[in-house]
Amino acid sequence: MEGNLTPRTFLLLLVSITLGSFGQICLKIGMTASKSGISHNAVSMGSTLLSLVRSMGHPFVLLGLALYVISTFTWLVLLSNVRLSVAYPMISISYIFVVILSAVLLKESVAWSRAIPGLLLISGGVSFIGLGMGLMAGEKTVSSQESD
Repeated sequence: MEGNLTPRTFLLLLVSITLGSFGQICLKIGMTASKSGISHNAVSMGSTLLSLVRSMGHPFVLLGLALYVISTFTWLVLLSNVRLSVAYPMISISYIFVVILSAVLLKESVAWSRAIPGLLLISGGVSFIGLGMGLMAGEKTVSSQESD
């Protein structure tokens, strides 16, 4: 079943998603704590760029970027074993992780009565697409082996 999710590759997927989700949280903490003064005003684009560069040195920003790098390497290993059409839809699990982490670690206000159904619909629907494609490929492989 080349290209399908296995327990090992699913665990690798979860590691990649978890690292990326924690990376997002660290980036948010670092950017908020650095008080970078980033402006949306087009006139101050130079000062905005300078503020961004200064923020890059914040420990949490650096940690967030490091987590992203590790997540990316994990993702590359995953892609060498799983088809993109199966793996990529599973990234929707990160939506759940980031919302929960934002509420717990950042103390962000979340309207759970809307968030839970929305997250389940998005993640469930996209995951069904990825898992369904993996199952179809598995059935195709079995069928082609039987005809040989």
